[in-house]
Amino acid sequence: MDHFFVSHSKVRRFYEAPPGVDLDVEAYVQRPGAVRAGTPFFLDLDMRPVEPSCSFFLEMSKSLKAKSLEDYTYDALDLVDFLEQLPLPTDLLSATEEGLVAYREGCIEHREAPDKRPPGEGAGRRSTTSTTGPSMPSFSTSGPTSAAATGGMCWPGAPRPSWTCAT
Repeated sequence: MDHFFVSHSKVRRFYEAPPGVDLDVEAYVQRPGAVRAGTPFFLDLDMRPVEPSCSFFLEMSKSLKAKSLEDYTYDALDLVDFLEQLPLPTDLLSATEEGLVAYREGCIEHREAPDKRPPGEGAGRRSTTSTTGPSMPSFSTSGPTSAAATGGMCWPGAPRPSWTCAT
């Protein structure tokens, strides 16, 4: 599953109107009801929207800031990846309580203490507790702070792949 984030600046910079289409792209992306910048969307291998993820995050974008959406997106992607790697692979809609508990326990077991993080990582992008919404630690599987480089540890806000489209 591929994921992307809505970027109004990229639309303004790279949009080329098809012949015969008169569209003021600036007004279009800033109109009332437009999809907010930072809203994630998910595509399958056939480039079709993946549900319920697209609808869920579109609804969440109405009340959350772009940074929160990004963090929750990576948490959801980590969960989906975990579910696909179970002995009996499953998807988000078919997940059982047993699979969700196993994911949570894996996050807790492999969470790295703040003083064990690679230098310069600080406190990460998000804390491990939240009073306003779900909070699950994120796994990082690429880059210099991958699970292999950190001894299989993870922490909230771990760096993400460089190919991720961000605003």
